Amino acid sequence: MKKLRKEDLSLHHYIRYNVLNEYIETEYTAPVTYLEDESEAGSYVYEIQSSREPSPVSLGRGLSYIDTYGDVTEQTNSVIVYDSIGTVISGSRYMIDYVDGRVVTSGTFTPAAITYNYFYVSLVNEWQDVEAANVPVVVIDIEGTEKEGFQLGAGRKPNRRGHFHIFATNQAERDDLTELLYDGIYNKCVPNQNWTTGSILDWNGTFNTNYTYELIQYHSHLQFENVRSRNVNPISFGIPRYDLTMLSDLNRYRSRIDFDMFHWEEY
Repeated sequence: MKKLRKEDLSLHHYIRYNVLNEYIETEYTAPVTYLEDESEAGSYVYEIQSSREPSPVSLGRGLSYIDTYGDVTEQTNSVIVYDSIGTVISGSRYMIDYVDGRVVTSGTFTPAAITYNYFYVSLVNEWQDVEAANVPVVVIDIEGTEKEGFQLGAGRKPNRRGHFHIFATNQAERDDLTELLYDGIYNKCVPNQNWTTGSILDWNGTFNTNYTYELIQYHSHLQFENVRSRNVNPISFGIPRYDLTMLSDLNRYRSRIDFDMFHWEEY
């Protein structure tokens, strides 16, 4: 895994849990249904049935897999599973697919309902994912890199040009998200993690039990400068500001935050 990918993962994790933690929601005792086609002997899969919009398991969302930013172990309070009479089931008796919102058991009990925390704001890295995710959506976009020396001899300062593109459901939500994200990086720094054993979630959406919190040696934290925000108004599209009916729900309430993300490397 190259350094840019590690920095992107570090920034993504920081934004998700330390900035957008105000947008973690809870759904109580949602029913789960058995998925026969996804199950086999010894692995029985149950899927959350939720009527919430946007869907808690839509693209860029999912269930909360740690309880607090900085935790290195799987959540113990963010997901609670119940049987048919309302008894809480020990987390050691099932696995959670945090991406698709599923409970996987070995068949020793039958889950009936689940209480869980989930991410209300979708966080994605790809522009093509925006429309599929449903608003509100935040895109993290690292578009370019410049590297320069910072001292005599060894050492350099990589600088990444980045943006947050914000798509909201209304003006108030857009303004709140913009202010929250701006304050989340202005005069702030982010742990520059090494991700030696992969990201926190495994390929199948379950918690990576091998996950290790480790900073990259001889590298500083990720820092930010030249942080700027602006609304992307309808007039920017050549459409009169008052004629919002011509815009899709996706483009109606947008903003953008530009920033430079850098760190120091010593050798």
